[in-house]
Formats: sequence, structure tokens, C-alpha cells
Amino acid sequence: MLKNRVLNRIMLCAVAAGLCACGGGKGYTIKGDGFGEGYAVLNVFNVDGGQLRDTVALENGQFCFKGKADEVRMGEVVVFEEGKKPVRNFLYIENSPLTLKDGKFSGGPNNDFARDMDAVSATLDTLAPDYREQLKKAMNACFAAHHDVEAAAFMYYIFNRETPLEEYEAGFGNFTERVRNSFLGKNAREEIAARKATRSGIEAPLFTLNDREGNQVSLESLRGKYVLLDFWASWCRPCRASMPGLKELYAAYHDKGLEILGVSVDTDTDAWKKAVEEDALPWIHVNDIRGDESAAGKYGVKAIPTLFLIDPDGNMIGKMDHDALHEKLKELLD
Repeated sequence: MLKNRVLNRIMLCAVAAGLCACGGGKGYTIKGDGFGEGYAVLNVFNVDGGQLRDTVALENGQFCFKGKADEVRMGEVVVFEEGKKPVRNFLYIENSPLTLKDGKFSGGPNNDFARDMDAVSATLDTLAPDYREQLKKAMNACFAAHHDVEAAAFMYYIFNRETPLEEYEAGFGNFTERVRNSFLGKNAREEIAARKATRSGIEAPLFTLNDREGNQVSLESLRGKYVLLDFWASWCRPCRASMPGLKELYAAYHDKGLEILGVSVDTDTDAWKKAVEEDALPWIHVNDIRGDESAAGKYGVKAIPTLFLIDPDGNMIGKMDHDALHEKLKELLD
């Protein structure tokens, strides 16, 4: 524990030094005013999902952060005023003068893009029956108009996750090479790679993980059966809520050739084992604690629960929701 505190203190100092060192090159300034007494915290979301942090006192109701970003990242400024609730203000960390106004940052192509995106969405009728379709169309037009902006590539990923692969890849290809290879383009790159690796008809990505007794279980060892991969976690309420439905499917189709392989992404193995026992889940369970280096990464799992169905030859049938799964198993095994 003490070692961790020391390491965290060293990291915080190093980060603060990097954020506040303007140097001779072009960097960023992040400013805001109109506040009372207190302090402001800048959180920069790191590549691994962690946060880098810097803190400054409010002087004359103002805050100012200075630094240099190696790449455009997402972040937030949290203002703590005495006697008030903290106020969070999202921004993109980019090497430009950034100014907070009306709860939004501007200055620099990424933060200006965010304002443009909000302005476009504000023109749409949220009560229209085809609002979602209108929104997606309008957003994609906005992304295309900002094809050299990293944040646009990230939002493209958010708005197009249900878009067919060929169309998705073509749309992402409209961004400049610099943007496609950026940190904020990473999710879309991984989405494309995962979809290609899990598209229907190709061999399912193989993996080997440990079960609750520490024995290794390989996906390949289940050849000859239809295999349903269920990516889940003990702390995921929708995952736990879906278990009775999966138990019904298992009871109906296990003797006809279906096997379920529950792939937990829990980091707390005790919580994982307890959940399996509490929910009385009769199928095979393994734990994927290595995240992107193992099964979840190979299958491009960004949210749980996520289901994939694999045929007896080890080839992908596809990603499934519960309704589609019911129909597919009825077609294949009834």
C-alpha cells in the first residue's frame, strides 16, 4: 500500500511537471473565469483508461492550466468552489488556447468541432419518429466536414457501431491518415479489426483461459458443438438479469449440441466465483483477466453482456442479441 502511494505521488508530480511546463514549443492553455474561491482540477484520460491530474487554485475567480499534449486526448476540468457543488466541464486536450464559456470549451479544431456537433443536433426535432435516423445522418455529415479532426473520428465510432462493416470501414477511411492513426481513432481501428475477426464464416479467434479450479479451457476443445460465448461480469446488472434466459436456452439445447462458455471479465475472481454459484449457472466458466490481450480484446468486446455463436467446426456464426439467438438456435437445433 505504501509503495503504491509513493508511486502515485511520483506519477502525480511527473504529470504536473509535464502539464505546467510550457517549454519553447506550441502547447495549450486552458482558461476559465467567473468563479469564486476554490480550486480547479484538470483530468486527462490516459491511453490505458487511467487519469492524469493537475490542480490549480482559483485566483480572482480564474483558473489557468498550461502544458503540451503529445496527442489529442479527452479530459475534463472540475471546478470546486467553496459552498457549491463541483462543476465538471468536458474538453479535448489539444495544443491550442482553450477557453471555457457557457459550460463548453472552444478554441482548437477538436473543441470547436464539439460545439459544431452540438449545434447540428440542436436543429433536429427530438420528437420526430425518425429522430435517431436523422441524428445519425446529420452527425455523419458533420464528421465528414471535419475529416482532419481527431474528435470527429472518435464520435464516428460512437454513432456508427451498428453500421455494416463495409460501410463502417469506408466511412472511417474518409478521415485523413493522421486522424485514423491517432489515439482518438483507436476505438474505430479496433472495431474494424474485431469485426473482421468475428464476421460470419471465418474461424473464431482461439483462446485458452482458466476455469474456477485453475484448469485451462481452450475454445478449440469445444469443437463438435455449437458454442455460445457469453462475455459478462459479476458486477454487470444486465448480465446477471440475462442469466435466467440463458439457463432456459441451456436446458432446451444442451443435449442437442449447445455448449455455453461464460467468459467473465471480472478482476475480482472471488466475486466472479460467487456470482456463478449464486446464479447456479451450469455451463463452463472461465475468467478473462487480461482484457485486451486475451479473449475480450480478440472479439472486440467493448460492452457487456456480449454474445457470439460459433458452429461445430469452430467458425463464426456471428454476434447475437437474445432475440436473434433464440431464433437461430431454433433454426439450427430444433
